[in-house]
Amino acid sequence: MFAFILAAVLAQAPVAPVEPGPSAPDAGAPEAAPPVPISALPPATHELFQRIQGRVAQVRIIERRSGTRSSIGSAFFVSAAGHAVTNYHVVSDVVIHPEDYTAELVLSGSPEPVPVRLVDVDVVHDLAVIQMGTPVTDFFALEDREPPQGARLFAMGNPRDLGTTIVEGTYNGYIQDALYERLHFSGAINPGMSGGPTLTGEGRVVGINVATMGNQVGFLVPVRYARELLARALKETAADPQALLDTVRTQLMDNQERLTERLMEAPLPKQALGGYQVPGRWSPFLKCWGDTPHDPEVPYTVTNYQCSSEEDIYVSSNHRTGVVAYLHQHATSQKLGALRFSALYSALFAQDPDAVEATRQDVTNYRCKSEFVDVGGLPVRAALCLRAYRKFPGLYDVVLRAATLNAGTSGVDTSLTLAGFTADNGRKIARRYLEGLSWTK
Repeated sequence: MFAFILAAVLAQAPVAPVEPGPSAPDAGAPEAAPPVPISALPPATHELFQRIQGRVAQVRIIERRSGTRSSIGSAFFVSAAGHAVTNYHVVSDVVIHPEDYTAELVLSGSPEPVPVRLVDVDVVHDLAVIQMGTPVTDFFALEDREPPQGARLFAMGNPRDLGTTIVEGTYNGYIQDALYERLHFSGAINPGMSGGPTLTGEGRVVGINVATMGNQVGFLVPVRYARELLARALKETAADPQALLDTVRTQLMDNQERLTERLMEAPLPKQALGGYQVPGRWSPFLKCWGDTPHDPEVPYTVTNYQCSSEEDIYVSSNHRTGVVAYLHQHATSQKLGALRFSALYSALFAQDPDAVEATRQDVTNYRCKSEFVDVGGLPVRAALCLRAYRKFPGLYDVVLRAATLNAGTSGVDTSLTLAGFTADNGRKIARRYLEGLSWTK
């Protein structure tokens, strides 16, 4: 159906007349390059917008008690049966709190919102499929053809409730060494455009708007994940609330299993830090950096080395998961005695690491177990802490704290944070991590 409509539109496109040339070219003149066919040129932005704006809609999340919208996003139609693709984070309130929120679409040229049902989700890649109760005649066919680097693209959506908008930008390929695949779009993706399509000048969707860092740095979900999700959704009816939560749990479980296998199969490189060696950059998706604050008034030195995944998984506005991060602090002093240094070192160990975002509605309190362990002859004090996910049984945030105990005025305090792992996988990774500690003196 889409191919028929597109062919009909292209057949009606005006063709510029060809200017008559000279009756015979000059024999000594170089032969001119043939002109680029008009049909091969991308259409003007306004022509593209007019042709496809009806395929893009605004998503409104409605708070049931007040009957008013709590947030907005974008979506685009992908089937004649009224299926539309959007971001998971746009409709996450409907997934996590279905008793409090519902969703509706505002269609192009129609003032009255239309209720929609949530059919399926992909929480790892931040996608969802919603569906109206009535069919549509104009929709996108999802393909999987990657454009060349530098291709001109067009992002569409509803930024800041200003109506359907089209923004021009440039395709810059996949983000290198990313934990969760994203495309780099050099164009303005603003709040409210999440879930809208980014497409070529021919109207072919290549990605779904998902995030921005500002300053023309935007990110897209590759279209192949939307195509895979739609293939499942076309076989389903609307899912009940518990079924959606079960789907999210299964996807988070599968994701942490992949992450665990990836870490356990990779060699654990070591990073020199003072007289110690500590776990270095364990995987390409981790970004690492270090620093030593300089303060002449402080009688000790603390050098930091930290690594973390720069992406996470959005579960709700208050809950993020799918994170791997760790921090090493090497403390040393030539001025403090062993007793005073011990007090400083204990204070470092007592500090809470940067917590992964979650609320009491999402997770329990941490429960910790502390013990003294021997790591290849290096005495270490270690504490392993877990907090359970309330809505997704079997998943935990896992934090390992450890401190070396072999020297009187120096030592390494380290913390490992794993968000959204099983208890067994968390312990397995923590044991491997501890093996990365050693003393080189």
